[in-house]
Amino acid sequence: MMRSLVGPAGAAARIVVAVTIAAGLLPGAARAEDDAVREAVAGQPQDEQEGNLADLGANFDSNVFEQTEGWVIRPNNLARGPLGGVAGAGGEADSPAVARVRAVGAARLARVERACDLNASQQRKLELAIESDIRRCIAEIEETRRLYAGTRVNMRSPEGQQQWNRFQQDVQRCRRRLMTLFDEGSLFSESLSTVLDEGQLSILTAESAARRSFRWKSLVAKAMLRLDDTLALTQEQHTEVERLLLEKEPALRVDGWLRQRNEQGEQMLVFMVLAEVDQKALRAAVGEDRWKTVVMFANQGRSMRSWIQGQGLLEQKRK
Repeated sequence: MMRSLVGPAGAAARIVVAVTIAAGLLPGAARAEDDAVREAVAGQPQDEQEGNLADLGANFDSNVFEQTEGWVIRPNNLARGPLGGVAGAGGEADSPAVARVRAVGAARLARVERACDLNASQQRKLELAIESDIRRCIAEIEETRRLYAGTRVNMRSPEGQQQWNRFQQDVQRCRRRLMTLFDEGSLFSESLSTVLDEGQLSILTAESAARRSFRWKSLVAKAMLRLDDTLALTQEQHTEVERLLLEKEPALRVDGWLRQRNEQGEQMLVFMVLAEVDQKALRAAVGEDRWKTVVMFANQGRSMRSWIQGQGLLEQKRK
């Protein structure tokens, strides 16, 4: 994930070079910076040779689509046209971004099928809801993408830096849109209450709650090891802190985001919840001699709330 370009204007050139390398525009990042710049900018305008310009379109594709040319979509799944679909080499595979959201949708549907024993009609309706969610998501993100296609900004100008900051906000919004594609408010989520019968819906609700509870218990148990090592809690204190955390179970994403395990995010999530439990009861549980250290952990989690929410660990209501 790219960070904001901040600092003295004299550092802009070095930062933009790093951004360009990350976007895949340079042959390799291991070369000396000056050699890489000379090789990449051959034949380009003087301003670009000086490393002042950032290509927003290329950076958008690299950050949102995880490739250099936007969506690549299997033509059998999404039609070419206003959604921005383009066939890749032979059209055999989706782009990484599309493949990931399809995998998440497939995992959610498979869990519903296992829990509820769907019939063919129910299966098809939920598949169509997933496909519709993907189509709408692509259309929304493609609309933002068109704003930056072919756009380069001068990072040494205040206007360019302001546009870069707006660009970063749009990138993060689009990434969150992908991450929350099937959360509450999606067509797939809303279709469950109409496609499933009352018995199936009850089973699915109970199954989801059990999975969420099990996962939360495992995250709390792991974080408690860190607290025990730092605070040297007694068994009674450990039990009481653990109880307070378990009672404050957050809306964990039960299907995950099908990406590498995020241990730092999981630990920070527990510390964030530590800041939300009954503080009077927590203080009484750990005692005055440990309270300041507990507050330090809680404040750390509280300060990282926005980052934690961006990691895809929690279900979010679609706006």
